[in-house]
Amino acid sequence: MMFVVLAVVLSMCVVMSACSKKEGSDLKASSSSNAAANDPSSDPSNEPSSDPSKRETLSLFMSNSGVETPDSVNLSDNPFINVVKDYANVNLKVEVPPYQDFQTKFNLVMSSGNLPDIVHTYYRDVAETAAEQGAFLDLKKYYDNSPVVQQWITPEMMEFAKSKKGGGYFRIPMANDKTPQGMFNFVRYEFIKKYNDGKFPQSVDEYVDLLRRMKKADPESYPLTNRVVGEAGLGYAGNVLYYWYGALPHSYRVQDGKVLSTFVLPEYRAATELMHQMYEEGILDKEFATNNNDQYWQKLVNRNALLENNSAAELIWRGLTSAAAGGLLENKEFVIAPPLSQFPDVLKDPKYVLSPRNMPINDHGLYISAKTKNPDLAWKVIEGFATKDLFEAIYWGKEGSEYVIKDGGREPVLEKIQSEDRNWALQLALIPGFSAGGEIEKAQAKMKYNPEYFKAVYDSLDASQELMKTATLSLLNFFPPSDEINKKTGEKTAFIAKATVEAIMGNITMEQFDQRVQEFHQKFDFIYDDYTKFLTDNKEMLLENGVIEAGW
Repeated sequence: MMFVVLAVVLSMCVVMSACSKKEGSDLKASSSSNAAANDPSSDPSNEPSSDPSKRETLSLFMSNSGVETPDSVNLSDNPFINVVKDYANVNLKVEVPPYQDFQTKFNLVMSSGNLPDIVHTYYRDVAETAAEQGAFLDLKKYYDNSPVVQQWITPEMMEFAKSKKGGGYFRIPMANDKTPQGMFNFVRYEFIKKYNDGKFPQSVDEYVDLLRRMKKADPESYPLTNRVVGEAGLGYAGNVLYYWYGALPHSYRVQDGKVLSTFVLPEYRAATELMHQMYEEGILDKEFATNNNDQYWQKLVNRNALLENNSAAELIWRGLTSAAAGGLLENKEFVIAPPLSQFPDVLKDPKYVLSPRNMPINDHGLYISAKTKNPDLAWKVIEGFATKDLFEAIYWGKEGSEYVIKDGGREPVLEKIQSEDRNWALQLALIPGFSAGGEIEKAQAKMKYNPEYFKAVYDSLDASQELMKTATLSLLNFFPPSDEINKKTGEKTAFIAKATVEAIMGNITMEQFDQRVQEFHQKFDFIYDDYTKFLTDNKEMLLENGVIEAGW
């Protein structure tokens, strides 16, 4: 999931991972008319058929990347997806599983052998392994002749998107070049003011003291909670303590030239022990191990959760829209927590707290099934997701409705541009990226936030981005996993999640947790041995490409 985000990640991103959602081109300099004039999608020869019954129907399987769709929206027929359908002159049968079910549904689709025409996923390694075995088409010839896609995805980005093993161009990636960098702990600014005199804690101990004061003031609150994402067990608010210990779950560390799972580190053990203490004191949500997406949002807001670990790219969107999490985040003040001045004694080096910086693309990708009956038409669908018309629809809307022209630029009409019937469409920004609307977001934030909060948000974002200038790229962006590693990834994830949750809940002692760590070594060390060999054999190349951790 560190590679998902909505966030991440979608990070994220998407958080995307996750859900990850921000910046792009100079939006004020462009208007709907200019975008149309410069966009091949506006070619009159591409006029869609006025009779949908004459169009071919293609199937699309995709993730919502953590951006939930209102029940009233027909995913296969709405003003946003219809931009894609009209450009490609097709009908689309769109399947979008619930976010928490996407990994399971995606794995089922991949194992069925009966793939839809177009697939969107952020599980890159699984998709690439299947592609090497013939599941997906190589898209390079299409890309080379597509100025529509090339306006977002540069040749360099396509090179980064190549299959790690065989070098095939099986996916059109999501642009990530203007996305705010890094994973950070978010903190609720209103609670800092209410419970801590407006001062941010400087150590984990000080944050724990604040959590205890919040719990005492409101015994029904859960200042710490968790969002279960797939098999990972812990996610988002469940990761905050691990972040400050430099040992995020399901991640790795390069230490003394060797690659280690964070699960085996003393820092991970210490964070787990502290999580158990928070659980025993009732500060950590008693249902942390079972919260689905909706339950998480409810508890984040209604039970006064103080902290959340998320992508910096998520920050501005988080406070902007009343549609976020079904309207629950309205007037909730999230900022990026300043770096600690005092780290836990067990932490080997503070550099391990700073997450890797972004590649210019992320793990999201669009793929075309090798079994599609009309690959050219499937490609037109992919191009449809790259059109300026869709970009304008998602981020700016229509002049006179979602925005007006004022002082030579575009000014958003907040009640229109933030309405629930349009915010969900961010999930369709599959090629420009969730961060392509940075300017529109800042314009909205300046209008919506009070001046104090606006300054706090952007001060925290600017400070985080200054830190990220020193961050490494992840070596896993370059590592070609073996089939055996791919086969064991799910098992490894489940093993870590189970042992961690059991220790937090007190179902096993920390001594028994240590035994789980030893068992992990026996079962999964071969994965990290392969990582280490790759690092050793390719150290010079990795350093040249910005993988600073190759020298750690």
